[in-house]
Amino acid sequence: MIDTELLNQLLANEWVVKIIWIGITLLVAKIAIKLFGPIIRKFDDAVDSVDWEDHTHTLIERLIRYVVWLVAVLCILEILGLQGAITTALAGAGVAGIAIGFAAKDTLSNFISGMFLYTDKTFKIGDIVEIDGKIGKVIDIHLRKTVIRGFDNKVITIPNAKTAESMIINYSQESTRRVSVPIGIAYEANMEKAEKTILDVIAKDPDFLEKPKPMVVVTGFGDFSVDLEVRAWIENKKYVDKKVRLMKQIKIAFDKNNIEIPYPKRVMLNPPKGKK
Repeated sequence: MIDTELLNQLLANEWVVKIIWIGITLLVAKIAIKLFGPIIRKFDDAVDSVDWEDHTHTLIERLIRYVVWLVAVLCILEILGLQGAITTALAGAGVAGIAIGFAAKDTLSNFISGMFLYTDKTFKIGDIVEIDGKIGKVIDIHLRKTVIRGFDNKVITIPNAKTAESMIINYSQESTRRVSVPIGIAYEANMEKAEKTILDVIAKDPDFLEKPKPMVVVTGFGDFSVDLEVRAWIENKKYVDKKVRLMKQIKIAFDKNNIEIPYPKRVMLNPPKGKK
């Protein structure tokens, strides 16, 4: 049985009541954060004119989380009777804001850059991108940083301010992509035969698209080889694996057709003995 006299004594204590209200405030904040995410996604599914992507949902959920916690903090200050502190803080916001601005300029810069990245839709979660020379799959976009996972499974975190000022290459934005493979053949090799051999390899592979039409172009004349470039189009999602396989298939086809891929050679001349 609960001791009602002890309970009344506890409730009569001002700090006990404040602690209870603080606990209720934190509990309500956590419940609100958990509920808002599913509600937003159900709203997206129910309204045909609204079709938000995953990274947009993530942004909205994070903004709601920040707002809920801000309101919770203000409520806790109210419970603790610190209204005067709030008023004083707001009154001194002009001077304090300048000081905080200088102290947190990098954080603010990252935050603002993150907002632009969300609104510009330069890339989204799941895209393969190159940012500041780093290539990988976007696994998260925070308001302060962008997180990508490289093909070697290394997780790379890039501040949004750095991302915003860097050249960004999005390899996933288009549904198709051109495979370009440089290859050299010997000057003695039959160029038409080499071109036909390469195009036959591509034609036998159903993953390559018929349009745009595959082609082989001459890109230059090297010291040991005629430099060619194979160009064929494919669905973006198959790009990495197919490029590696195409190079292997071309080498096998060249070997079967006696088409030489040249390499540097040295000829050592030994003069007859007794002669200078």
